[in-house]
Amino acid sequence: HMETKLTDAESQSAALKAEMERHIDGLKTELEASQAKSIDLESSLVAERDASAAKYSELEAEKTSLKAELQDRIKSLQLDVDTSRDNLTQMETILANAESQSAA
Repeated sequence: HMETKLTDAESQSAALKAEMERHIDGLKTELEASQAKSIDLESSLVAERDASAAKYSELEAEKTSLKAELQDRIKSLQLDVDTSRDNLTQMETILANAESQSAA
């Protein structure tokens, strides 16, 4: 009678131990899946960050290039304005000379 109780206790203990091991295995599997997901997420964030940094550099280069183009254009327009002003001054001089000659 006592032996039966002992055998029952042993089998219950073995069943409990097996159940706990299955539970631990399940948790290990879950942990590994979470770690893999975490690594994937981290790599995708790093890739996104790198892509953003590359895009930022690209935009900075474009901005610098446009700024240089704009400055060149401004210089060119300034030259045009100066040339036009010089031409106007020459025409006024010619006109003034012509008027003074015709008056004479």
